[in-house]
This record gives sequence, structure tokens and C-alpha cells, in this order.
Amino acid sequence: MVLRIDPRRPLVWRTPHSIQIGVDPVVAIIDPVDDGDARLIAALATGVTRSGLGMLASTLGVAASRVDELLTALEPAFTAPPVAAVRRVAVIGAVPAAGRIARIVADAGHPVIAAAHGAGVLDESIDAAVLVSHHVIDPTEHLAWLRRDIVHVPVVIGEQSATVGPRVEPGSTPCLACVDQARTAADPAWPAIEAQLWGQEAHADAPMLATEAAIEVLRVLRERDAASVRIDAVTGRRHRRTWAPSARCGCRGLDLGLSAAQPLAG
Repeated sequence: MVLRIDPRRPLVWRTPHSIQIGVDPVVAIIDPVDDGDARLIAALATGVTRSGLGMLASTLGVAASRVDELLTALEPAFTAPPVAAVRRVAVIGAVPAAGRIARIVADAGHPVIAAAHGAGVLDESIDAAVLVSHHVIDPTEHLAWLRRDIVHVPVVIGEQSATVGPRVEPGSTPCLACVDQARTAADPAWPAIEAQLWGQEAHADAPMLATEAAIEVLRVLRERDAASVRIDAVTGRRHRRTWAPSARCGCRGLDLGLSAAQPLAG
């Protein structure tokens, strides 16, 4: 087995007699370091077997006990830094923001399938879907991903904002129908209002706001955040809101029907 300090960890000298592995974060500090230690650490930075390291130590006159001390101190540096999980993401939407969000999510390293409608996305390896729309989310899109038991995140572009979330984990978190019912409870006129918004163009759909929304999507996917975040298109300020499951919604049980065939707003 080859022992090697992870090359992604910078190796720097703190002083002429001490070495540090990693900067952000610091994973190991060797102090003091003599010439023999430095040669052994250099070999570990390149890669060497345990027996090869022992032979080099013997040649350099470094005691076996010191080799063990160095290996123990350097053990965290042999472990690769954690990396963000790569998820296969479907970005669904026919509005300009959908294209930009798809590109940014792809640039972040996630395999992306982009489509105007989810019905044509049959790939069973999809881990999450991002539903992008103006003013309201098509309830049939939401219900389709709910039935497929796939995590989905709405992105609603409005007249002066973009709302990302909540992240819906079918059967575990409030769904978009729960959100819709909460908004209706707060304002009984909401169903009539959102029905009129269906199909209207959102004037806030601009590259800057779509970029900010995409970054928020990446955060939500990474952190499993089930809240929604409203991003103001003018100030860039964010307002976070949490949601509770609706007692009238069957999303957390076997019944995945929506209570009303109305579009869902962010």
C-alpha cells in the first residue's frame, strides 16, 4: 500500500523547523522537523510504501519510533478532503431563467437534464428536479415529481423577486400543495389571484436574478434546506420562510392527490 499525503493539501513551512499540512483547514503540524523528518515527509508527499519509508528512514538514520510518530501525526493528511455529493439534476422550465439555472448547476459539477416539461424526462437516475416558472408552478409538474418520489425544488420568478424552495422530499417534508394551502389560509383570495397569474410573464426574469437563484438552488440541494428563500431582485436581500405540513394534504401518506387544480406560487 502506498502512503501519500493528499496532493490537495498544501504543504508549507511555518518556520525553518516546522511543517504544516493544509491551510484551510490545518490538518497537521509537525514541530520540530529535522533534515531526516523533512526527507521522510517529502517522500510521503510523493508517495511511498510503508516498507520503502522504513528503508529510507534507516538510510537517513531516523529511528523507527520517530517514523511511527510522523505517520500518526500525518494520518489526517492521508485522508482526502470531503467533496460535495454529485447529484443528477433535472431542470424543468420553458422560461429564460431555467436555461441559466441549468448551466450554472451543470458548471457546479452536477449532471443536468434540461427540459421544458418533466413528462419527457424518463431517466430513473434523476436525484432531484428543479422546477422553474414565472409567478406560479404548474401543479401537474409538482405532482408528477411527488409521485415519482423524487426531491424537487421550485424556483418562482415574480415581478420583483425569485423564490427558491421549499425543498420537497416526498413523504418527509411539506409539499407545494401544503405551501399553497398555507397561503390560502392567510389570504382566502389567493387561489383566485394565482389562477390569474398563470401564464403571465415575470419581468424580474433577468440574468443576475437567475444566477442568484441558481446559487441558492445549489445551497438548498447541498444543505437539504426545506425552507423557501425569497431573493429581492433590486436589493439582493434574502428572506427565509419555513413551512409546516398541511393537515388537509395527503402528501405525507398514500394519497398524492392535490386538493385543488390550481397553479402553485412561490
